[in-house]
Amino acid sequence: MEQRTVVFLGPQGCGKGTQVNLLKEFLKKNDSSRPIVHFEAGEALRTFGREEGYTQDMVRASMARGELQPDFVTTHLMSELLVTSMKDNEHLIFDGFPRTREQEAIFNTAIKFYRRKSTTVFVIEISDEVAIERLLKRARYDDTKDGIRNRLAWTRAQIAPVIEWFKTAEGYQLFDINGERSIEAIHADILAKLNL
Repeated sequence: MEQRTVVFLGPQGCGKGTQVNLLKEFLKKNDSSRPIVHFEAGEALRTFGREEGYTQDMVRASMARGELQPDFVTTHLMSELLVTSMKDNEHLIFDGFPRTREQEAIFNTAIKFYRRKSTTVFVIEISDEVAIERLLKRARYDDTKDGIRNRLAWTRAQIAPVIEWFKTAEGYQLFDINGERSIEAIHADILAKLNL
């Protein structure tokens, strides 16, 4: 199996994390000798926010208000993972990154630096109503109704130009995925589009 570089984008609650985990399980089963490097933006920020420190305190409070975190923090966390984890032959999976044009520019430099030949981008779409319902059930500390609405609003506004860039950028292939189907149907769709 060839090494894969895969990006999952979409609003909070669309099921990115679930589909990432299913893809990781598939890759581990069918390509067990190849490691997987996985960056999950939301979890990286939540982990960072649980640490002690002035910046961490600011991030934690900002996340509780449902605000978009500054690009320098998110790209720092992503860059740190790649610098410490990349060797040569990994599968590379990004969950919820890049979400802004600034992040996309840094992301693209990393993809080119590591000589990743082809990147597949999946945009999983669901309605705001479905997203709010799913996220309230999840009940994380940053999942208040107002916080969710704020995050959905900035996610859709910030991510739209990133998606447009991916559609025409050299070395990237983008697929829109209906996220309101069963988990199994979405997973099968993703594998088919990856030719797996």
